[in-house]
Amino acid sequence: MTSQSERARARWPAVLRTIAGTLGAYGVTSLATVALSLLLVRIGMGQAEAVIAATLASFAMFAFIAMATFHFRGVAGAWGWLAALSVAAGVVILLTAPGTKV
Repeated sequence: MTSQSERARARWPAVLRTIAGTLGAYGVTSLATVALSLLLVRIGMGQAEAVIAATLASFAMFAFIAMATFHFRGVAGAWGWLAALSVAAGVVILLTAPGTKV
């Protein structure tokens, strides 16, 4: 018979993975959407069209990221992947933000 603490300990990976698949995916998707819209404006697309295109793409990005978090063997891999994507999107945002010269 397993104790209450052993069962609770076995549930934490599922809880952390669910948080990564929902809140983590939402955060990464929002950063990626901003980065994509800035990139599209930088290559010559109008601002309104860039925002609409990036927002439409964000629905597919969120679904992909949420499913990918459950693909990893461990929780640390999922969170590490989310962190790497966040840093990459943040760098793109910093490099392409209005007022910056590349």
